[in-house]
Amino acid sequence: MRLGASLLLYFAAASLSAAESRSADVLGNALEGEFALQGGQLDHAAAAYAQAAMQSGQLDLIERASTVSLYARDYSAAKRVGQRWVELAPDSVGGRRTLAWAALASADIEAGDRWLTELAAIDSVEAQRAIAQVLVAAENRELAPSSLRHLATAGALRPLEDGPSWSAVAANLGDYGTAKQLAAAETEAHPKSAEAWRRSAQVMLAAGDSKGAQKSLERAVDLAPDDFDLRLALASVYAEADRQEQADRVLSQAKPQDERVFAARLANVASKPNGKVLKRIERALKKSKPEQLESRAFLLGQLYELKEEPDQALQWYAQEPVGSNAWHEAQLRRSVLLARDQQDLPGARKLLAQLRAQTEDSDQRTDAYLLEAELLAEEDRVAAGAVYDEAIKQNGHDLRLLYARAIFRIGADDVAGLEADLRQILALDPDNPQALNALGYTLADRTDRHQEALGYIQRAIAAQPNDGAFVDSMGWVQYRLGNLNDALKYLRRAYELVQDGDVAAHLAEVLWMSDQREEARALWREALERWPESAVLIESVRRLQPELLP
Repeated sequence: MRLGASLLLYFAAASLSAAESRSADVLGNALEGEFALQGGQLDHAAAAYAQAAMQSGQLDLIERASTVSLYARDYSAAKRVGQRWVELAPDSVGGRRTLAWAALASADIEAGDRWLTELAAIDSVEAQRAIAQVLVAAENRELAPSSLRHLATAGALRPLEDGPSWSAVAANLGDYGTAKQLAAAETEAHPKSAEAWRRSAQVMLAAGDSKGAQKSLERAVDLAPDDFDLRLALASVYAEADRQEQADRVLSQAKPQDERVFAARLANVASKPNGKVLKRIERALKKSKPEQLESRAFLLGQLYELKEEPDQALQWYAQEPVGSNAWHEAQLRRSVLLARDQQDLPGARKLLAQLRAQTEDSDQRTDAYLLEAELLAEEDRVAAGAVYDEAIKQNGHDLRLLYARAIFRIGADDVAGLEADLRQILALDPDNPQALNALGYTLADRTDRHQEALGYIQRAIAAQPNDGAFVDSMGWVQYRLGNLNDALKYLRRAYELVQDGDVAAHLAEVLWMSDQREEARALWREALERWPESAVLIESVRRLQPELLP
């Protein structure tokens, strides 16, 4: 009996010792992984954390190991950790999310679809959000649409309240056909949900189906007539289709007809003034109560500007109460009308000086300086330059002022002055993409410092790769470096991103120099019709194909 007790004590001690040893190994591997992660050694961190997870039964640690392995893109480790997670917690959403993510990243579509299907079977909001996360963030993004279609075909994507919008997920992946099908399923499942119809409209717009978007938004507004954002979206769709009267009618039915609604109604008609719509808005504004009319002076000023009645506009802008949210903008608009419609530039300058004296807001003072210089530049560049100089003397750290003076200086071919201002911006904000691009483009266009220019443009485009102006600059510097094929690649993309006369001129010139002359001529002709006042375009055509000019 005494021997038996001794053996039990021995085995208990041995068992405790082994448990302590395993615990120490888990802790050691976890610490090793964390230190490696903090030191930027991602591969080491993923391996150490995965080892800790395989030895541990702690779900928090296993979740951490999953996060680290996915972050490090060590999908082999992620699969091991995910399997361990599912073994310990058979209903785990996180484990299946890890395994699905790793499978898609490894191009293992069969395994990815299997784990996504298991997630869908859990039928919870958490599981559905995990599916959406895996698909939208998939490293092999081109595989994600097929996995989504697999789930949709199997009927696994049941819409849940507060769950993800599967139509929006499909649209995000660029699969608009599936997106439309899923949107139809959502509205069929929830026909009285304005939100479902809103999401349907978003999908239709993303797919370029404006008529479908209009129908969905009309249904949404019927279901939620007090939702102003829905009305605004529907009005925007009508306006895009040149149906401004319907757009205004939708907005005019919003309640209450407050400043926000009137501002939207004016914005709707601003790009293409419509006399009938403006008259309707005028009548509605004039019906305002006396106390409301005072706070709507700025709106009435805008209305009469659109009606091309500058005297009336000036009177209303002058009545905007001092200190109101719109007062500053009203004074700027008064200045523009005085200078351009009343031919009273001295009066406009006096008003802008008063505005600077009355405000303590540095941004508002900058607005006034910038507008004064802009108005002067049309008639007196020397005086405009003096305004920029005074403004920068007052606030030499204002990036807007420095950038505006830099662009102003290039109008006089003052490359050194532009460079000085842009370098001052970069001294204050070394990664400012606009300054980097402007400096790079100018050096490429106006000097022989092309390699230096390339460096600045590369930094700008790294920050904003889809900025059409930056892509145009990259194409132009490649052309100046003699890399015609690269130049064409960038300039074609720039013209897709932003269509204007300058980009068209650059692309046509490089096409011409690449012996693609018929395409160049066709582009020049089209561009001259669309942007007949583009100085860059006219200069390019005059230099290379003057017979195309009228």
